[in-house]
Amino acid sequence: MRDAWSRLGLRGRLGLTVATIVLTAIAFVVLAVRREVSEAIGAVLIGGAIGLVVAFVAGRMLDEASSRQRQFVADASHELRTPLTAIRGQLEVLARDESPDTAEVRRVEGVVMVEVTRIERLVDDMLALARLDEGEPLPAVELRLPEFLRRFGEDPALGAVALGELPAGTLRADPERLTQVIRNLVSNARRHAGPAGRVELSARTAGGRLTVRVDDDGPGIPPSERERVFDRFQRSAAARDRVSGGSGLGLPIARSIVEQHGGRIWIEDSPLGGARVAFELDGFERSPAQLGTA
Repeated sequence: MRDAWSRLGLRGRLGLTVATIVLTAIAFVVLAVRREVSEAIGAVLIGGAIGLVVAFVAGRMLDEASSRQRQFVADASHELRTPLTAIRGQLEVLARDESPDTAEVRRVEGVVMVEVTRIERLVDDMLALARLDEGEPLPAVELRLPEFLRRFGEDPALGAVALGELPAGTLRADPERLTQVIRNLVSNARRHAGPAGRVELSARTAGGRLTVRVDDDGPGIPPSERERVFDRFQRSAAARDRVSGGSGLGLPIARSIVEQHGGRIWIEDSPLGGARVAFELDGFERSPAQLGTA
């Protein structure tokens, strides 16, 4: 098998890799469609004995589910089209050259790998949303703050993240999912602020509730767009203008996770001049040393 892979050559290997990723994405979308539609049909069958009223309501649910799924497929297809078009263009350029030199091959390889990474990230985000949509209970463990939050200021993959107030205490939550929320918010803030901009992570407590805040000094998000950016595949106008814009799934994933924890998430103006994305969770307990303090 290794010999057969080698005989394919660089062009063949690149083509096969892209084809595999595309087929995986298509399979995911098809399975998602079949899963949601089958659940809606199951609801109709279960309620069929109750009569025409339940059948009518279930039919409306099926129509709405099909409409949502068609929109999801359309949005996913649009998001996949851009990297796939870039990959196809690069491969066509390489194919027209009968004897491409090593530098050109490496250049095409670099471009293709960047676009493949974008596709992989998009598929990962869609899978994460599919799992969250299933509504499975999230495991909760006791997280020690501020140690948990301080890690995000020390993660080189997130760039420079300033740390503000981090109250001492504990919070019961799913550490993996909560990490995903904060990473999504910090990455989103970094895209808005730019490489040289300021991103700050802080938290505060009130009445047993913990509020985590991610601020940036970017262009901000207008009030008219602050709810819409939590919709899937939606971006703010500022994000759409940037080449490095995300998939449009980071904030929807964050909202789904926060809501599964029984919390809420919102956007407001930041004291840094840009946007603040904050979320609030119940279940925070101050450390004994801070009991009785403000």
